[in-house]
Amino acid sequence: MTKKITLITSALPYANGPIHIGHLVEYIQTDIYVRFLKLIGENAVYCCADDTHGAPIEINAKKNNTTPEKFIKKWYKEHTQDFSDYNIEFDSYYTTHSEENKHYTRLIFERLKKKGMIYKKDMELTYCTNCKRFLPDRYVKGKCPKCTAEDQYGDVCEKCNATYKPTELIDPYCSICKNPPIRKVSSHYFFRLSSYSEKLKDWLTNNKKLQPEIKNQIMNWIKEGLDDWCISRDSPYFGFKIPGEEDKFFYVWLDAPIGYIASTANYCKNKDCDADGIWQENKHRIIHFIGKDIIYFHLLFWPAVLMGADFNVPENIVVHGFLTVNGEKMSKSRGTFLTAKEFKEYVEPKFLRYYYASNLTHTMTDIDLDLENLKDKTNNELVANIANFIYRVLSFTDKYYEGKITSVNRKQINKQTLKLCKEIKADYLNFNYRQAVKKILEISSIGNKYFQDKKPWELRKNDPEKTQKILTDCINIVKKLAIVLKPVIPDFSEEIEKQLNLEDLSWKDIGVITEKHQIKKPKIILKKIQEINLKTTEKKKDFKIEIGKKLKDKGVKIKAAIIRDVKIRKKHFELQKLKKKIVEKISSKDYDNNKIIQAHENLYKSLGIKNKSPIGALINLVKKNNRFPNINGVVDAYNIVAAKKLVSVGAHDISKISGEKLSLSMTKGNEKYTPLGEKKSVQLNKGEFAFFDQEKVLCYLDIKQCDETKITRETKDIFVYVQGNEKTSEKYLLDSLKEICELITKFNSGIYEILGQDKFSKLNLKVGKILDVSEHYKADKLYVIDISIGKEKRQLIAGLKQFYTKDELIGKKIVVVSNLEHADLRGKKSEGMLLAAKQENEIGLLTAKKSEPGDQVFVEGIVPSEKKISFEEFSDIKIRVREGKAMYKGKSLKTEKEIIKSEKVTKGKVL
Repeated sequence: MTKKITLITSALPYANGPIHIGHLVEYIQTDIYVRFLKLIGENAVYCCADDTHGAPIEINAKKNNTTPEKFIKKWYKEHTQDFSDYNIEFDSYYTTHSEENKHYTRLIFERLKKKGMIYKKDMELTYCTNCKRFLPDRYVKGKCPKCTAEDQYGDVCEKCNATYKPTELIDPYCSICKNPPIRKVSSHYFFRLSSYSEKLKDWLTNNKKLQPEIKNQIMNWIKEGLDDWCISRDSPYFGFKIPGEEDKFFYVWLDAPIGYIASTANYCKNKDCDADGIWQENKHRIIHFIGKDIIYFHLLFWPAVLMGADFNVPENIVVHGFLTVNGEKMSKSRGTFLTAKEFKEYVEPKFLRYYYASNLTHTMTDIDLDLENLKDKTNNELVANIANFIYRVLSFTDKYYEGKITSVNRKQINKQTLKLCKEIKADYLNFNYRQAVKKILEISSIGNKYFQDKKPWELRKNDPEKTQKILTDCINIVKKLAIVLKPVIPDFSEEIEKQLNLEDLSWKDIGVITEKHQIKKPKIILKKIQEINLKTTEKKKDFKIEIGKKLKDKGVKIKAAIIRDVKIRKKHFELQKLKKKIVEKISSKDYDNNKIIQAHENLYKSLGIKNKSPIGALINLVKKNNRFPNINGVVDAYNIVAAKKLVSVGAHDISKISGEKLSLSMTKGNEKYTPLGEKKSVQLNKGEFAFFDQEKVLCYLDIKQCDETKITRETKDIFVYVQGNEKTSEKYLLDSLKEICELITKFNSGIYEILGQDKFSKLNLKVGKILDVSEHYKADKLYVIDISIGKEKRQLIAGLKQFYTKDELIGKKIVVVSNLEHADLRGKKSEGMLLAAKQENEIGLLTAKKSEPGDQVFVEGIVPSEKKISFEEFSDIKIRVREGKAMYKGKSLKTEKEIIKSEKVTKGKVL
């Protein structure tokens, strides 16, 4: 009888490119959990596979003059090497292009078909008679049906950005053979996902393990109504043929997750188990790890397919967030879009595993790979704290006692560390690795303090036997560290085990005291990271915007943002639903006496412009057609906000903008520009207005964009701005712009930065004077500090006892985050936070000796906020110390009287 198995999977990487450091978040997260389960004695099995089917595989194989089979084999080899390099250990790493996957895909399809959950429906598609194939969107070109621009793809026009069906193209031709295609009806298979709404609701409601925020999101999707899912594709296609069909293949999104089952079957080939039993018997557990970008599929489509085919649904689906690097989305131009192989050139894989673990929680919160923080964590926590303690203990034991230990000296320290080990176990089980790592560091700190307090280098001269017992205590702490760190950095733990002469330790060994034992010759395992200097090709543009005096006097205002690393989508189902909701609101609303629209009209009239205001035109267009125009994911997103907030919006491809100085000013009458979708330039009228870069007109009036800087599917970085009038306040425009940026990045990826509004603007830093310092009655490392920030007195809680005496602190003028949300720290209220810098094991306060309590601390050009901020928001703002000065993005923190400096620390991170 098969022993109960906990089957664990990660999402399948696509066999169309390399593994990058963003992918590694998930595989390291899963690997840590699997290693932990095995460490505590559970029968855990880690299965995954390369996702190898679909049109991109077929297309890219042809581009590389190879077969799909050879193409996916190449990526399989590279992927498995990357996983090996980062110590990610699968029990089965397979491929979806396998006989097992074909078997289970057909089995599930037939079971669903028998239950009436599969049906066929005709679809009109574009077909090339010469190539004898239905053409995917990118394989058909022609004239845009909207603007008649030539040589446009079958899904979107790069001239006017309109979207459409391939069958709507004018004079279409096959991009492979250049012959004109025909329209042809094809019958496709659909899965009745809509029939599983209630079952999915029940599963979500009764599953107590799923993250609450995910359950709520999925429930909302179900309430909005589920669409049936097309699960077939026409030949030619790289995948599995549908039984009984000559030219129909299973869509990759059907057979890809079935790859979990196929990989299980591959594992079971030479084991006492079978995939059918694991996936259909209730005694086994299934846990998926995925990213938040594929929750729709994994929590709706996939469970419904499993339910319909009488397979077990997963017990839990652990969802993680995305990875940013240095606070921004990964970018090739900034050198932060790194493959696993490339990152290995900068940093040892074990250090990345430790960093990810120290940041991972059971939430969908994004992880920021702050390279300075990675270096600090590695050097100060892993090397200086843990590894240094281990080497000190082992080398001292080896040098003075020939590596021999006797019996323990203090059983209390064993109980203290055992309690932490118990808590670490619970944290691993709850996927809260960040807390586990914190407690591992506590164990190491206990060991360091014990070793330092006992001073074995002195004690051995008078009492060598007691010293040997103290070292025995320390050796047992080292053993615990080797075990609790094993899931995170297994190669480090294995090396410690060898030096301890205690190989293959498991969790049960934590409670066993090691005495009368001989260790082996110790050696240094970890070395500190030096500077991490990524190669970068980017030169960022620092845009400055001016508004002409005449327009400014008439109340015209602009707020702008930059959105980087977008992946522009043709459309998104959530965006389409949002557009429908806004259309309903617009249709039922009367705009005749709207003050904002009237102010737009008045501006045009005052300048003698005969054109209708673009805002009124957009509202009328939506009302007339009862829908928004479909352009692309960016334009559709900002059109929603433009109509909702009644503001003019412009967006331009940054790579096509000349210079950094932009201006909204009156026209002289000698300017020419090429309107969007046109080939010929037109001359502008004198006395109107336009938006200029340093060479050309970007936009005529506030809506007629030029063709050269249009947003296309190839656009990576976008300049977007909102224009208002005398009836729109600065805050109103800023809120509108933020809403646009949020929508664009939600549906097209990317990260945004509001120009003129830095993250630092969230902070309100003040000079505070320390009046009194007392001990915290519940915490050994904390002080209770009374301060004055001008007329106001506050209480702070700070962990400074290791670094400053009470007398040293009293009277100091420090820098305080005055608008931080108040917090309760071990029973005492903290009404803000003081700032200090960290370098190695040293902490130094930021001070303002010449300034007065309550003085503003600022960075040139950034206006501070009065609004309360959370600790998480503060943590996202990277302040550094360089040459003893507090800096933010190369600018000094200062008061009106002085530059802020750091005590003790010359280079480090501000905490």
